[in-house]
Formats: sequence, C-alpha cells, structure tokens
Amino acid sequence: MRYIIFALLFPFFMSTSVAGSFAADTSYESRIREAELAGNREQVAALCLEWYASGDYSTGILNWNYNALMSVDDNAVLFTHTDSDTYPALMLQYALRIRPDVTILNVQLLENPQYRDFIVRTRRLDWVKPGATLSEFVRQLASSPSPADHPTLPTYLGMMSDQEFLRTDRANMYLTGLALKYSDQPFDNIAVLRYNFENRFRNDYLEFSIGQEKEPETVARMNLNYIPALLLLHRHYRAGGDLTRAAHIENLALRIGQAGHRENDVRLTFGLGMPPAGKPVQSVITVKSLEKPMKRIKDGLYAGETEVTNSQYELFLTDLLNNRDFDRLELCRIEKTDWRNLLPEPLRNLPDAILFKNGHPDGPDMPVQNISLDAAQHYCEWITQVYNAAASKKKYKKVRFRLPDPEEWSIAAAAGRKDVPYPWGGYYIRNSKGCYLLNINATEPCGDCPDDKDSGANDGGFFTVPAASYFPNDFGLYCISGNVAEMTNTPGISMGGSFQDIPYYAQIHTQGKYSGTSSTLGFRVFMEIIEE
Repeated sequence: MRYIIFALLFPFFMSTSVAGSFAADTSYESRIREAELAGNREQVAALCLEWYASGDYSTGILNWNYNALMSVDDNAVLFTHTDSDTYPALMLQYALRIRPDVTILNVQLLENPQYRDFIVRTRRLDWVKPGATLSEFVRQLASSPSPADHPTLPTYLGMMSDQEFLRTDRANMYLTGLALKYSDQPFDNIAVLRYNFENRFRNDYLEFSIGQEKEPETVARMNLNYIPALLLLHRHYRAGGDLTRAAHIENLALRIGQAGHRENDVRLTFGLGMPPAGKPVQSVITVKSLEKPMKRIKDGLYAGETEVTNSQYELFLTDLLNNRDFDRLELCRIEKTDWRNLLPEPLRNLPDAILFKNGHPDGPDMPVQNISLDAAQHYCEWITQVYNAAASKKKYKKVRFRLPDPEEWSIAAAAGRKDVPYPWGGYYIRNSKGCYLLNINATEPCGDCPDDKDSGANDGGFFTVPAASYFPNDFGLYCISGNVAEMTNTPGISMGGSFQDIPYYAQIHTQGKYSGTSSTLGFRVFMEIIEE
C-alpha cells in the first residue's frame, strides 16, 4: 500500500506565520531570520544556542520539529513555511546537533532573490536555473539533469506548507510522517512511515503531558498535522491484522483531535466505512478507476454504472483530511444513521446476520447516503480536478464530472427505450418467478425467495444493498431505480426512488422531493466530455 497526494490542496489553518505564538519573546525568531537572510550562519548558530539556553520556548513545538526532522532521509532538503516549523528546527540543529545534515529552506525566505542565490551558491546547486519559480526549484533539486555530476537530493515539503506551494507535482508527493517526499519514482512510503513512527519519532508527548506546556493551543493545532499519517498507519495495521496497534493509533488520533477541537472530524475519518482487517484498501483514485465505470448515454455524456459508494466517497473525505481542508470536511461529512430505528418495532431486534445479510449499509460497496447536495457537488469537482490534472494516459483531455439534470437522468434510466415506466423495459417490478427487480419498499413477499418471505426484506434487503446489485439496464447501469434515490443538479429533486419508497417513485420519469440529508438519498456521477 502506498499514498500519493493527487487532489488539489486547499487552505490550511496554519499556513500563515505563527511567530509570537512560539515564545513570549519573539526577538529570537526575528534575529535568527535576519541572520539567515544575511547568510551569517555563525550568528544563526549563536542565536540558536542562546535561545535554547534561555528556556523560553515550547517543548511541544520543539518535539513536533524533532519528528519533522526525523521524517526525512539523510542529507535531505526540507522546505518549511512558517516560523513554527523553521526556527525551532534550526535550534535543534545548532543547539543540540539533531539532524544537522538536513538543509532547512523556509519558503518565505526563498522569495528573496539574494537569499536564494546564496543557497544555490553555498549548496553548489549550480544546475538550478536562475529565476526558477519555487515549484521549479523543488523539481530541480530532486531531479538534477546530470546525476553523475549533480546527484539528486532527497527533497521534502513540510506539512505546514501552504496550498500554492504544495501544488508542485502533487502526484509525486509521498507522506512519510510530518513531511511529504517529492519523488518521480514510486516507493513504499507506508513502510518508511511505519519505521519513522515506531523507531524515530518522539511520541510520548502525544500520549501524555509532562510538565506545563507554554503554548498548548499552538501545539494542539500543529499536532493535527499528525492525523494523515496516523490514518495511513491505522489502515496499514488493520489490513495486516495488528488490531492492537490499530486501536492504539485510533486512540492517539482521537486524543489529538480532541485537543485540537477536531474530534468529530477525526471520528468521522477513522470510523467511516472501514473494511474488515485483511481486505485491500484503495488508497488513491486514478484515471482508470474514473473512466472504467462510465457508460455512454449519448454523444459526449456518460453515467457511472453504480451509485457512488462509501469506499469511493471515503477517498474524497480522506483527501480532505490529508489536505487539512477541515471546512469542506465538515460540509461533506456523512451524517450517521441509526439503521435499526428505521425499522418497525417488531423487526428492530433481529440479529445482524438477518438484518445485514447483504452487508452493512455503511460498508464499502454500499451507496453513500446521508450527505448534502453541496457535498455531492464537491465530490464531483474533486474527481474532475483529479482527472483533468492527471499526467497519465487518459481517453479525454478534459472532462467535467457532475450531477445530471432530471431529463438526463431519465434518458440514462430508459436506456434507449420509449414509453416504459421502469429501466428494464417492463411494466412490472417483479420477474416471471415473482422476484423483485429492484430494492424498494416491497410489501408483498418475493415469489421465489422463501428465505425472505417472513423476514420483512421482501425484495432482498431491509436497507441499501451493494451498489452493483440486481440486473443492470441496457446501458449497463445498476440500481438506477431503487436502493437510494439519486440527487440531480436541481436542488430538492431526486430520481429513481429508494429502499423506503413505493414503486411509483422508482419509475423513470417520476421526480422525488427532498430537503436536507437522508439515509435514503445518494447520487450517481455523470461525465461530460469537454475536450476530446
């Protein structure tokens, strides 16, 4: 398993300088900054020693920077962005001789042309082109044109870098802890991340507090940067059956989330549709995974063969978390459903083996539900950005993933048939054997399904069933009627009906009405070709 950042990165709450929150006396930071800009490394070293001797610093931020330094390879270049991930790291290097092999380059300082020339000269980076942008600077450091004369340098971007800087070749950035390694060659970053966490990091300060922290709020906000790494480790341990370590990671993440006032976001991310231990987890969304399920509806328009599933939507939420886009994470979260309470009282105490015989509705292959229209549209925007920005081979140069309008949805459901009420072309909701052809609120028992006659799940499921259930229509679309009602681009209008609806609402041209989120409401993505 590996992790690559594919999606665009969004504003981060810590992307601006937090000088002044690191220590009551900010003169050390400003004086170190001035000395560094002037290229006076002796003065930088002296100021770092003086700062450490003063004791006027946050131990929590110092520990955070220690782990950031331990996230990178030997002789690496680490790009930082804020005062809090730059000057404490320099203090560790000069005062305590911790990772002096790492070159720390503050992005804001590099905006100064004289300072950048100084870095190029002192590091003998003469292959870096004059006037290169910061993005080009990163690429040139990590992939020199003549490795024999200019060996490539392990190059990392700090987790507190801002959105514009992290746009640099985002598909080539791999999470290794509190840093992202730039690499045009894939590698097993999960193994590196695990080694760093288990053998190199100082984790005790995350587990419990020793003494009084000078800047607890700042430390709590910075510690939220651990969450993406902890999420990957949690998945890794679960997949390997190491449930004890997985539980430990989950508890640690919850502790960090609670301290940083993001506990609900952490709970959402760690608890959403997690597959059982040992089942492979898709860690990224790819061009192939976006193109393959699309079925042609008409010229220039395609529809997803299934409703968007929990596992697909989870990739989106995970990406929002990894990119610290907490505002959109809150907007796009899935509201939890008490599934048993949706049932009539006599059925609520049925065992799970009966109630969820086709899988739990929160499982990875089930349609996502209980999200807002805005959330569905943000998902569509996300996969559009992923597809259009991808450098890998793809069928189309530019596409737009979106929700359909009601008419487009009806065209997709009819699959070329005219004047028929249901997607399979018939006028009835059961086949010749009496078996239901969709997942709706069926009151009569299935004619050829004896196991279901007395269970209350007459059509095959009490709630949602896997998104690729029943027979597809002639366009290859599964469950376009029934299962969950599907949102359109018209607010408040859904199509297809749900597992709780009567057959009338599952007809091709019948529009449903909704307001807010619902456990019966999901969506299907359509793909519009913008440029061949």
